[in-house]
Amino acid sequence: MTREEFAAHVREIEQRFGSRRRALRARLVWLAVVGYAGMLAWLGTVLFFAALFFVPGIFMPLDSGWLLMLIGALIFTLGGWAVIRVLWVRLTPPEGRLVSPREVPALHAMLVDLRRRLQATGFYRVIITPECNAAVSEIPRLGVLGWPRHYLQIGLPLLECLSAGEVRAVLAHEFAHLSARDGRVTSWLYRLRRSWDQIFAKLREPYVRGSVSLRPLLMKFVDWFWPRFNAHAFVNSRWNEFKADATAAWAVGPESMASALYRIEVYDHLLRERFWPEVWQRANTEATPPSGIFEEMRAKLRVPPSPEDDAKWRAEAFKFVTSDTDTHPCLSARLRAIKHLPAGADAGAYPAWPAVPEPTGAEVLLGDALGRIRADVEARWQKSCRQTWTDRHARAAALQHRLQSLSQAVPEPAADVDTLWDQAHAIIDLQGDVGAVPILQQILVLRPTHVGANFCLGRHLISEGDAAGEAHLERAMEGDEDLVPKGCGLLHGFFRRTGNAERVREVEARLDRYEAAMAASHQELANVTAADTLLPHGLDEAQLGGVRALLAAQFGVARAFLGQKQMRHFKKQRLFVLCLEGKRPWYRPANHDVEQAAVKALFGKVRLPGRVLIVAPSGSFAAIAKKLRAVPNSQIFAQQATA
Repeated sequence: MTREEFAAHVREIEQRFGSRRRALRARLVWLAVVGYAGMLAWLGTVLFFAALFFVPGIFMPLDSGWLLMLIGALIFTLGGWAVIRVLWVRLTPPEGRLVSPREVPALHAMLVDLRRRLQATGFYRVIITPECNAAVSEIPRLGVLGWPRHYLQIGLPLLECLSAGEVRAVLAHEFAHLSARDGRVTSWLYRLRRSWDQIFAKLREPYVRGSVSLRPLLMKFVDWFWPRFNAHAFVNSRWNEFKADATAAWAVGPESMASALYRIEVYDHLLRERFWPEVWQRANTEATPPSGIFEEMRAKLRVPPSPEDDAKWRAEAFKFVTSDTDTHPCLSARLRAIKHLPAGADAGAYPAWPAVPEPTGAEVLLGDALGRIRADVEARWQKSCRQTWTDRHARAAALQHRLQSLSQAVPEPAADVDTLWDQAHAIIDLQGDVGAVPILQQILVLRPTHVGANFCLGRHLISEGDAAGEAHLERAMEGDEDLVPKGCGLLHGFFRRTGNAERVREVEARLDRYEAAMAASHQELANVTAADTLLPHGLDEAQLGGVRALLAAQFGVARAFLGQKQMRHFKKQRLFVLCLEGKRPWYRPANHDVEQAAVKALFGKVRLPGRVLIVAPSGSFAAIAKKLRAVPNSQIFAQQATA
């Protein structure tokens, strides 16, 4: 199901059920039963066939019934193992710094109070992470059959930028997803969707080819079932998010909930777009991840952003729109739902930048353990990024040397663009797009259609909120179709941040069309038939020289013909067809064994600007060979006669 089809299905469900939550819940329960039945049917089938042999064996004399019981036991053991192996999907628990009630009593006292107040399920573990977010992860003990453990993840940056009351509001929202106040069935359906989403994604991961597994059969059912369940559960999840906000507002007050949502939104921008990129810039000069990063973060959060960043991030926070594939509502919708959307926000009058409260949630809730926890979170961060950091540092040294060489070179006028692009590419790797902007602009003056320069400049402009970047990205995607997913991803994020919901849907539809064309293109590149149109190869003598050398050195090749298949989907992709004819006297039939041996010998050795299919003019390829011979200038090789 494409994004457009899924979004249309979601809108249809929203129109059909409207505000009838009970009807939607009943539909979801029925679909969940179908899902469990479909996944357990394989186990039932194994039990049925095992019983067909085992039960009659029980009632027969032992000397004649033991074989039936043995067969039944083998079917039960081997078949049951194969089924359980597929259903028992293991998900990795989230990583982070575990905090116990003894170490942080204030935080756990807050959790206990909220759990009782909201009649919610408790958390198996509470961990502190480096992200500016809070979330609940469910790790099912029995794979697709459920029985989950709930892990609460609280980001240290979130605790550092919120007050204790705002942290309480965020935690109340997370507890609301596990609460019985809105009905345990509704909460179970919300959690079931998230759990199955993770499990089915895990099932789609590549597995060892050739191994005996029921996974392909199970995935046929999942591919049919999941889009239907997910579309209904998607609507329920959106309702559940609004309900969780309402529950949190009831539990702690709408003012704390509203200020927490706003503060998280803008401070996440600051960390994601300024703080962390600046940290990673240090990999150019420092060989190992630095110490004291989270102390630096604490200080950075207390410094107001530049006027440009301030205005941009506050506007984006309120303009941001949710796509039809995102269950989490946008900030404006969430604030409007709890009746705390700031006056004038719809007209562009946004609240001022929220200063970090004193004391922070981290200081109040983590207490004396804050220093230890901050150091441990930092140590985990250093460990997780050490290899990437080291690789980037090593690459930076080579790039600096490359830049120095390029700056000393005096290029020929005709080579200016290539030299400038080498410089820009190295600067982008070292400093990001912003450092290469002057060179990128210079490249585009010399060559306005340069794909790389258009893409990098467009990416920079889009990230800065400048709509002029769209034209550059469009030029880049027109020049290189492989850039469509990345370019559309950048445009999708830009239109969401600027509140252009219509353009968001257009980009999603464009990605759907691209992915459908890509799937068809893969089929198109996979083979050639006599019904396909063959075109001249379009190569120059320099490109053909290497191929001719290989053909001259290959025993048994008398003539060779080369053409290319006409592509319908991606015109710039190329599939070359190379037909080899073997040596033979005129009075003897063709020696197909020699031709096939030549095809195998040259497989993987012929290098052309596209995919190459090498065939012999026999069997199913005879008609293709005949068609190829008729293509103008297709004969590229003929063995010289020897005296």
